[in-house]
Amino acid sequence: AKWAIVGRRYEGRYNYDDSDYAQRWEIYQLFTRLRTVVGRLTLLDFIHGSSWIAQFMRWNGATIGKDSCLYPTGADIVMPEPDLVTTGERCAIDNAAMVCHLNTKGNFELVKIILENDVTLRTRSRIQQGGRMESGSMLLEKSLAMTGEVIDANSVWQGSPAVCLFKYSHHHHHQHQHASPIHVSESTHRSGGLEAIGGYGEMV
Repeated sequence: AKWAIVGRRYEGRYNYDDSDYAQRWEIYQLFTRLRTVVGRLTLLDFIHGSSWIAQFMRWNGATIGKDSCLYPTGADIVMPEPDLVTTGERCAIDNAAMVCHLNTKGNFELVKIILENDVTLRTRSRIQQGGRMESGSMLLEKSLAMTGEVIDANSVWQGSPAVCLFKYSHHHHHQHQHASPIHVSESTHRSGGLEAIGGYGEMV
């Protein structure tokens, strides 16, 4: 149904007044209800965390790297735009949201989300359209990576909006050993006046 009604999604603008994308999306949502078994339980709930759900996402257009684990504890939102999601190898995506669209009063835009190798999205974290997480990075529980945000390699981010808590040394992360946080530059880490001092962010 997805390929027949929605087709392959591409980056771009699909404004309500000059595109039928939103109407086709709503029709597709009606077909997804056929997955429902009882209540909110769907057929996908029986394959969460398995290689089958990774393959299901590939069938729907996503690029999923090998040895990646998707939604082991379930998902409130299962990749609404899988065509625009790319994950590297050994990624772990828990009950997290990857939303590739932004709708501002009918001005509707689609932009890719890219996760590199060894990326982790913890429970109820969320990455917005255009976001990129570099290798070895992690977004902690209930954290929000804003539109177009780049999460640095080997770093841990938290908050809404998310900010860098600390970074791991590349050697320790590569060896999958416990690593102590290292100092981040005293210069302002990102716009908005946040500095990472002693490995932990403080508002200034």
